[in-house]
Amino acid sequence: MGSKARLAGKVALGLGFGVLGGWCWALAPGLSVVAGRRKPVGLSLHPYAHRGLHDAGSGMETTNPNPGQTAYLHRIHDCLKIESDRPSGRHASAQAKSPRVVAPENSLAAFEAACRAGYGIELDVHLSRDGQVVVIHDGDLQRMAGVNRAVADLTYEQLQRIPLCPSPAQALESGEGTPGSADHDGGPETEGGDGGLNDPDAQHVPLLSEVLALVDGRVPLVVEIKMDRGLDRELMRRTDALLSRYQGPYVIESFNVLALAWYRVHNPGVTRGQLVAPYHGRVDSRSSALRWMAGSLLFNWLGRPDFVACEWHSGHSLPMRLYRFLGGTPIAWTVRSEHAQEEASPDFDGIIFESYLPES
Repeated sequence: MGSKARLAGKVALGLGFGVLGGWCWALAPGLSVVAGRRKPVGLSLHPYAHRGLHDAGSGMETTNPNPGQTAYLHRIHDCLKIESDRPSGRHASAQAKSPRVVAPENSLAAFEAACRAGYGIELDVHLSRDGQVVVIHDGDLQRMAGVNRAVADLTYEQLQRIPLCPSPAQALESGEGTPGSADHDGGPETEGGDGGLNDPDAQHVPLLSEVLALVDGRVPLVVEIKMDRGLDRELMRRTDALLSRYQGPYVIESFNVLALAWYRVHNPGVTRGQLVAPYHGRVDSRSSALRWMAGSLLFNWLGRPDFVACEWHSGHSLPMRLYRFLGGTPIAWTVRSEHAQEEASPDFDGIIFESYLPES
């Protein structure tokens, strides 16, 4: 019995080392990173502004901003040289109740503010119906424009007729509510107005090429490739073509590990990052099991990410600690306060932030 017990112990120990070795192999970054021969080129460890320095959109939904948000908003207005509004005319009361939006998320104004403040920029890309690479987070315009239309169903020209975060005055001027609603069969134009098309202050969904021309290497970029409908090779090809001609520092990232695998094959010199949101639910189906595996970095072997952008609460998780130990670079998203930044700092090398001004 003693010899059998020793044999069983050796087998169990061997299996344990095998599982640990396989796990390390699965989630490790590329061998060049592990060996210390290559660092994430183009990835700054200074803070990145989430979707630019924006005053409307993600993290800015509150009507009574806290002191941190107030300082953040003042910084945006200072960067863009925006003076306080003095509403007048028949829409004065509506404007007084709702402060004017000058830099919605993922807008040219938000990116210009980030550049002037000296922060890096995180942004998101989709394809329009006519194959243009456009910068917007969601696959539709409902949240950012009140328009129930998918980005993939609209041309870039149509997208230009829909103002982001329209003011109450713009909504009233349109004559039929928010421009571009699904009730209009003819597209995003309205009969009662131009939907913000001729408003010089209105911000619209920009082209990636416009953003690259605006930033022009002033600050580093993190470009998230959105894959709402699975791997989109056309989006990959068009985005890579634009970025390959860009002279400034940039990296790419995606939740879809197949996007990183595509870059690993087609343009391995580009620094790539795996976005993860650790899955804490019960693993009781194929989809939830895949989400748990992705959150545990078990698909890293496909894309071999140079960095992992992880939800900031989860930097202390065992997979993230092991990934960092093996030479990978962890980046925290999305940090929204000085307290959160302080809590995240021991586990991460950099942050993506919004709605407050971080310490560098």
